[in-house]
Amino acid sequence: MRASLLLCLCLASVALGDIYLHHLRGSNGRLNEDGNNRNNANRLMDTQNNAEGGYCINAEEGTQEYFYEKSLLQIEWTAQHGCGNGRNRCNFVIQYMCADVTDPAVALRDGDGSTTDTIPDDPVEFMKIGPSGRYVYGMHESYAYYQDCKARFRNRGLWIADRNLNGNDARYTRQNNNGDRFGFECTEERDYYPYWAPNPWIDVAVLTDDLGLCPYYKKESGNVKGGGVCFLPGSKEPTKLDGQSCAKIQGASWILQPNGRPAPECLEAPQMRENQLGNAANLNHIVKAANYNWTLPSSKDEPCIKGNCSCVLRIRYNISTDDIVGFGDSFTDYTQNKDNNKKQVGILTNNPTISVEAVNLTLALNTAQHGRTFQDRSHSFRIVQRPSGVSDNARIYNLNVRGKRGNIVQTYPSVEYDFVPNNLEVRKGDYIHFQWMGCDHNPAGNAGEGKDKTDRSNIVQIPNDASSTLKYSQFMNTADAPLFDSPSTRNSFAGLNQVNCDPDTNDQNNDQNCKKLNAAPAYFDGGLFLQNSTGVKYFMSTRNNNFSNRDQKGVITVSNFLPTWGIAVVVVGSVFFAASAAVAGGVFYAKLHPTSQLANVFQNLK
Repeated sequence: MRASLLLCLCLASVALGDIYLHHLRGSNGRLNEDGNNRNNANRLMDTQNNAEGGYCINAEEGTQEYFYEKSLLQIEWTAQHGCGNGRNRCNFVIQYMCADVTDPAVALRDGDGSTTDTIPDDPVEFMKIGPSGRYVYGMHESYAYYQDCKARFRNRGLWIADRNLNGNDARYTRQNNNGDRFGFECTEERDYYPYWAPNPWIDVAVLTDDLGLCPYYKKESGNVKGGGVCFLPGSKEPTKLDGQSCAKIQGASWILQPNGRPAPECLEAPQMRENQLGNAANLNHIVKAANYNWTLPSSKDEPCIKGNCSCVLRIRYNISTDDIVGFGDSFTDYTQNKDNNKKQVGILTNNPTISVEAVNLTLALNTAQHGRTFQDRSHSFRIVQRPSGVSDNARIYNLNVRGKRGNIVQTYPSVEYDFVPNNLEVRKGDYIHFQWMGCDHNPAGNAGEGKDKTDRSNIVQIPNDASSTLKYSQFMNTADAPLFDSPSTRNSFAGLNQVNCDPDTNDQNNDQNCKKLNAAPAYFDGGLFLQNSTGVKYFMSTRNNNFSNRDQKGVITVSNFLPTWGIAVVVVGSVFFAASAAVAGGVFYAKLHPTSQLANVFQNLK
């Protein structure tokens, strides 16, 4: 019981450690507001991030991206305080949850775009339907889940330093001592991982700077161990007691409720420099955006995929320092809190003064932030069944777009446009689903091509990744590896199926300027394409590839299932196997027919 109550400390962060999800499009609490800052930090969740972060969506349209079950989706992010550099203790926890959108009590939704107000804590109002026929308010965690959080005692075995918590339920933590509400998120669950009470999140992966903790993460994951609930003697209904209170009641049972999914993957965290929002280095010292390749769940894992399944992705960034210990027999717990009644100083206090060679110096230390959790979440998306004709074992890759309108300063802490992945390697016989989402609510005046405030992307094949212009017809007539075989498909990806175009206008803000993609919608679904020809295929977005200002290019490499040398090995092996089989068959025949000519041949070979 003690171990389950007093863990979770080094899974939290030091000040200014923001994390921003770039793909999928991270919301950071933003919806469709036009300003540089999000309107409401309390709308869905407590990110602890800068208000300028996040990507908008056209919530008023209600369009969602969708992804096929068991397809491969690349997740990308940046984290301000780094990881894997030895200067902190850190991990990234990737989670998701899905719900049936036909059930108003649990349906995940962004909101209809009419308001960025926080969803009401009211059993009727939280399900309010607007004139569009859609839910007015955004919601991730459910109303019922938040009621359970309010009723459950907080874990009183946790280290809270010198913080005064103004309540005793699970909404009050060291990071949120006033129990402020952020959507229907439960603060204690947000701040501590793995969490000891039931919650809707499914663990996908943990990327840690200490691989020695992987057995712990796998064992304690909600997928495997699950959250606990307390049953009193003779009762079939769970109480709202926490584990510590439950243990004090004779005959009470603390029952764990795992969600039944496999243990999360546990990998080494990417190496990231602190005090910047940049790329990371992997184990092979290749520098690119910090990323994780997620294989999406199937309908066996999420039954709502067979119907109408809405989902959201969350990435948590937990960092700490060696000043506090989160695990092992000497973990930092409530015995290290400051307690004036017990004359207990505590292991850390706010802004302490230290003496260095008789010089008094004040440390910048905030106990609400020393050991801290940040997070970002995607906007809602759908996971759907595979189309008929695509086998369950076929590999499906997703190719999408990240970024927002603006130059590098204007988009910060978000990023400029790029394809995701921008270097995709697949095999002949694999599928690629081309799809991307933009927004029409970027801040006015941000740098970019085409109509102000809008995102648009297209795909045009180019000879190589250093190209910025081309004689298209001449190139395509001689291209060895066309990205799309059909001219009509190439037309669709280049022009995004625009209509009502004015071919004579060059006005950047004219809705009929199709040369700048102004007549195209913010969302484009190119569809699923079987890769049936090998080669290296380069492409760019004509609107956003503005040399020396921004670059939006990608490359797809399609290889045979086996490389040439692999095919040669298989051929030689097959020939050898066939020859061996023939010899063995001949020997067997000769033994059965000792007077035959074949028997004489083997006799002469002795």
